[in-house]
Amino acid sequence: MVKGVALIQWDVVEGGIVKMKYPDGLNVPENIVQQIQISHNFTESYIITEEKHWNSISFYNEEKQLIILLVLGKYDDGTDYIPVLEEFNKEVETDTEGEQLKAQLERLYNFSLNVFRTRDEVISKLSNEVAQLRTMEYDYKKKFEKITEANNLPVKSKIQFLLAINEFMTLEQFLEKIDATKAWIKKVLKGLETSDIIGFTEKRNAYYLQF
Repeated sequence: MVKGVALIQWDVVEGGIVKMKYPDGLNVPENIVQQIQISHNFTESYIITEEKHWNSISFYNEEKQLIILLVLGKYDDGTDYIPVLEEFNKEVETDTEGEQLKAQLERLYNFSLNVFRTRDEVISKLSNEVAQLRTMEYDYKKKFEKITEANNLPVKSKIQFLLAINEFMTLEQFLEKIDATKAWIKKVLKGLETSDIIGFTEKRNAYYLQF
C-alpha cells in the first residue's frame, strides 16, 4: 500500500531536497533522498529502493528535472506500482505548480489507495475461494477413498474411482490399493483402455482417466 508520495528536486547547494510531499507528515529521511538522487543520476529511469526500514519506487522526469517518489509498505513489490507512478508522472508533466499540484498529488494518492485496497479485497476473496475448493477436494478424495476400500465394488469401478482422485497411477499402485491378482488387474486395465475410459502414458509408465 502506498504510504505517501514526494517530489525530489536538485539543489546545487544541498543536493537532493524534498520539494513537495503528501501526506504532510510523510517521513523521507535525508540519507534516502540523497541516495535516490544519486541513483537516478539525472537519467529517466525507474528505481526500487529497499533498505531495512525503507521501501520505495521512484521515477526521474528528465524534462521537469524532478524525481517522483512513492513510499511503500515494507512487503510491497515496487514493480506492482509502476502504473501508479506513471499516473503521478502524467500530473507532474502538466504545468501546474504549488497548491494545485499538491491537490493533484493528493487525489492520485487517494486513488492509488482505492485501487490497491480493491485489489487486496479481490485477492482475499480468491484466496478464500481457493481454500474452500481445496477443502472440497480433500472431502471428495476421502469419500472416494472410502468407496474404493469397500469390498462390494468390482475392480473396474475401483480403478475408475482411484483415477478420479489421482491424476496418474502405475500398475504397482493399483496392486497396493486393490485386493486382486496382478493378471486380473492388468486384464481390467486393458479393457478400460480399449473402451477409451482410461489412457496410458509411456513417459510416466502410468494410467490416467480419459476426459
